[in-house]
Amino acid sequence: MYEIKRDELTRKNVLAGDFPIVKDVGEVKDGETVRQYAPVIQTADGISEATADGLGDLYGVAAADSTDGGVVVYLTGEFFADGLTLPDGVTVEALKPAFRKLNIFLK
Repeated sequence: MYEIKRDELTRKNVLAGDFPIVKDVGEVKDGETVRQYAPVIQTADGISEATADGLGDLYGVAAADSTDGGVVVYLTGEFFADGLTLPDGVTVEALKPAFRKLNIFLK
């Protein structure tokens, strides 16, 4: 007998408001991967996910997973904090003041 297959779609809402969104594209640091909605930093070597001690160098939020050595980054906007992909050791409380300087607001 035939069985009906059922899939479930879980949407992840990360955009939280109508503050203007600015995007940029950058090269990912060699050997690194960047996950969608992760806070990122930019150095002379390229873009990588933020670390707990690198929050002073925040650049934005990755709009998608890195592909082919590049990544699209949100430079401004309003985001739901629970929609972000947080690297180990990075907390929303630490990100909020650092992101405010970049016109990125977490709700």
